[in-house]
Amino acid sequence: MTDEKHRNGKPETSHHPETDPNRDDKNYYGIPPIKRAHWTWQIYVYFWIGGIGAGSHLLATLGYLLGWRDEAFFRTTKYTTLVAMVVSPVLLVWDLGRPERFLNMLRILKLRSPMSTGSWALSIFGSLSGLIATKQAAEDGLLLGDNFASRLAKLVPDRLISVLALPFGLYVGSYTGILLIATSVPMWAKNWLLMGPTFLSSAVSSGLSWTSLVLHLGRWGDGKTLGALKKAEKAMLIIEAALIAASLVRMGKWSKPLFSKKLGPLFVGGTILGGIVAPLVLLFGKGSREKSILASILVLVGGFLFRYVMVVGGRDSADDPESYFTFAKKDEKDGGRPEVSE
Repeated sequence: MTDEKHRNGKPETSHHPETDPNRDDKNYYGIPPIKRAHWTWQIYVYFWIGGIGAGSHLLATLGYLLGWRDEAFFRTTKYTTLVAMVVSPVLLVWDLGRPERFLNMLRILKLRSPMSTGSWALSIFGSLSGLIATKQAAEDGLLLGDNFASRLAKLVPDRLISVLALPFGLYVGSYTGILLIATSVPMWAKNWLLMGPTFLSSAVSSGLSWTSLVLHLGRWGDGKTLGALKKAEKAMLIIEAALIAASLVRMGKWSKPLFSKKLGPLFVGGTILGGIVAPLVLLFGKGSREKSILASILVLVGGFLFRYVMVVGGRDSADDPESYFTFAKKDEKDGGRPEVSE
């Protein structure tokens, strides 16, 4: 019996690996200790489109505050925000499976629940941006001419509403990061401080690039507007690159899924090189319409890939028992972090 119970000088046991110091494997029998996010493709697109809408609204609000008068610019940003806020809830409900699940989250506001605050922010921001776009549609003659509805829509104080909607728009832009850190997934939770600002910078960058792309494709907008957008694009790409670099430092070894064979080419090649470095080279070089269009497309693709690799990388992080236990152990030594939920 001694030979059966002792092999290689160590006792065999069926005890939990965290409670038995004689076991070499401390990884929960290879079974993931936390649940992974079962999000479908609709969520990646929802995060991406919602970010573009939030970034576009920020541009419109800043344009008002700076006294811009470029109608093509305001028309583009307002309609972009409207379409984004119409499509985003559709994608979210599509992923949830049943519309009542989204409506149930609006029955009560839970300030400590990212799902609750996100649903409310999306609803409020969507409603306010709808009012702003309605006035723009009336001014563009899209409400069937000069009728009561059109005259009523023109009374909407769009500048005031834009300022009031801005906090909700910024929350929607950073919401992806806020939602991800409210978990016990090591790769996400480790970067709780920078996740929101990083996604917000990506949203603003995407909104800038989308606006620039539309204006260049339509040959709309005056030279002053296009020049200002180009400067803003360069600045936001630099800020986004700095935040991603700081995030990787903060995540440390828990960022390993981002450099795996599956996600590494998309993250390094698509997000960093294709979505940040290449557009910066194009924008800092001698300007042309073609270069601006290409730079905008690259930024938009890079923004989508960034959200994809962050979500899928978090899934892989949740599936790795060693990653979770080493994170939990280090977190315990550091005195803990903000409370999260699985």
